[in-house]
Amino acid sequence: MKISVDLENHFIPDKYSKLAEIKQSNQPIISFPIKLEDLPDKTKYLAISLIDYDAVPRTGFPFIHWLAVDIPVTGQIPEDFSRNFTGPQGKNAWFSRFYDLDDEYVMNHYAGPVPPDKSHTYTLTVYALSGATKLNNGFFYNEFREAIKNKVIEQTELGLKAKN
Repeated sequence: MKISVDLENHFIPDKYSKLAEIKQSNQPIISFPIKLEDLPDKTKYLAISLIDYDAVPRTGFPFIHWLAVDIPVTGQIPEDFSRNFTGPQGKNAWFSRFYDLDDEYVMNHYAGPVPPDKSHTYTLTVYALSGATKLNNGFFYNEFREAIKNKVIEQTELGLKAKN
């Protein structure tokens, strides 16, 4: 399985990250397109996670930017998928008690990269699943991991840099 994201000068394009024009609660909300190739034959659904492990020295934990499951098999997850997808999306790190963001929409959809101190690398993982997770909107990362645990046929990671 291969995944790719079109970059600008080796970075996530501005429209999907810190310099985005379209934001909600000061967070970028337009998700970037993801190309998928060579999906395993038995793939029934896809799942995605976008996590900033470079946030650990600053926050004390990896920052979850996006979780989505039960995505129909496709060759491309289109731009702005998060705002248009009617399937389940999980809580991102803005839900944490360590932040005072009070926006249920932003906490349960793509909240793009906004590195506060320097460029960060964001880990995009796409999972080919053998079946649906049956999670509901607003699930947590631990529920995500448990729900996909016995359904992952293959997974692929891609490191994506975002500008400060």
